Amino acid sequence: MVEFIALVVIGTLAGMLAGLLGIGGGLLIVPAMTALLIAQGAGTDVAVPMAVATALGSMLLTSAASAWSHSLRGTVDWSAVVRLGPAVALGAVLGAWLATAVSGIVLARIFALFTALIGLRMLVGGADSARPVTSRVRAWFLVGPAIGAVSAMIGIGGGSFNVPYLNWNGYSTLRAVGIAAACGWPIALAGSAGFVVEGWDRQLWPSSFGYLYLPGVILIGIFGSLSAPLGARLAHRIGSTALARVFGIFLLIVAVRMAWQ
Repeated sequence: MVEFIALVVIGTLAGMLAGLLGIGGGLLIVPAMTALLIAQGAGTDVAVPMAVATALGSMLLTSAASAWSHSLRGTVDWSAVVRLGPAVALGAVLGAWLATAVSGIVLARIFALFTALIGLRMLVGGADSARPVTSRVRAWFLVGPAIGAVSAMIGIGGGSFNVPYLNWNGYSTLRAVGIAAACGWPIALAGSAGFVVEGWDRQLWPSSFGYLYLPGVILIGIFGSLSAPLGARLAHRIGSTALARVFGIFLLIVAVRMAWQ
């Protein structure tokens, strides 16, 4: 019952963040799932990659719900998604392999490093404004795989990298969040598949499928998809600068915790 409640809470909060910031929710899911699995007796080498894989698996629902909500409000440029989506998916397969190739401690510290960098950017820069150029994705065939690889390796939907990249390409923050939410789905699909393949011949943990922890995937995904539309509505109603800075502080705390996992 305690685990059930924890997964419901994690999913609800992650879904709201997915809709609000277009980040997929993995920055919350990974440390929370890692702590939950370790508390149940899992070793770090199993807990961290399984938390990353579970975050990606749950995003199959949360990213879809977030993207749909933003699409209904007209902020998703589907031509950009068609170009960027396959590129990030390609990188996500590589990221899943890299995540299982390194030790759990190393993976936790890689997660902490990228989380700290993202947190500092949000804290110092807040929500970026669009560069005054024509809105279109540039160099997507180079940037997309890199974003997908890093995102899948640390279990995020890619919004933390896609949003500033899209800002640089002339998209407003609100439109960038919508596109990033849609691009989170191919990252989640390709990354999840990669983690299943990497753990295919091993029973790593009860109720696991490869590196996917199925109760987490299902519960976090369901409750995340239910709360993602609420986050999307909030994103259209409130200013994002103050929110980005508050979330930046939260990410720095998460980074410190994961670095000493």
